[in-house]
Amino acid sequence: MDKVLSVENFTLSIIVANRAGALSRVTGLFSRRGYNIDTLTVSPMVEDVTMSRIIMTSSGDEATRKQIIKQLDKLFDVKEVKLI
Repeated sequence: MDKVLSVENFTLSIIVANRAGALSRVTGLFSRRGYNIDTLTVSPMVEDVTMSRIIMTSSGDEATRKQIIKQLDKLFDVKEVKLI
């Protein structure tokens, strides 16, 4: 029996080092893998100005979400990735 893939919107909170190129590396991962970014917000963290929080939404099935999180965790500037 074929599985029905459930494509859903999801939101990620990504903590990155607040330095040149960090956002480019995150968005580049999405571009290289062919994932669409629906929304994107970036702001410095009040509690630690050396870090920024990226909030982004995308869509995909569970396997896609897991793959995106796994790949983001491997990026040099990424300190934390959460599905929210």
